[in-house]
Amino acid sequence: MSFFSCLTPALLVCSVISIAAAQTQIDPGEPGVITGKVLNSGGQPLRNARVYVREHNKPQIGALRYVTTGQDGEFRIVNLRPGDYDVFAVPSYATSMLTRWSERVHLPHDKPIGNVTIHVGPENSKS
Repeated sequence: MSFFSCLTPALLVCSVISIAAAQTQIDPGEPGVITGKVLNSGGQPLRNARVYVREHNKPQIGALRYVTTGQDGEFRIVNLRPGDYDVFAVPSYATSMLTRWSERVHLPHDKPIGNVTIHVGPENSKS
């Protein structure tokens, strides 16, 4: 058996695999997005706050996700299913997650995009 006769089946298999891979669509994930801003009690952007999201009234087995706000206090959480979410913020200076400020966001099925502003301050405490 020559080198070329062994190489031909291998090239055929590689070609079939590459064609199949090229036809496989990339799953974009869930379409939902929640964007927003975290502000301090004076209305100034709160940077480095942790913003958590969880599905409202669902068991929380690995479903809690978070991001950190940027310099402008803004955040973006992607790949969420349509439905209701609790979004809450914890300032970077907080020593416990028990001190948090939250808002409810609804992501409709037809356009699962939500926006929220969370005001963090003593008067809005929801501990």
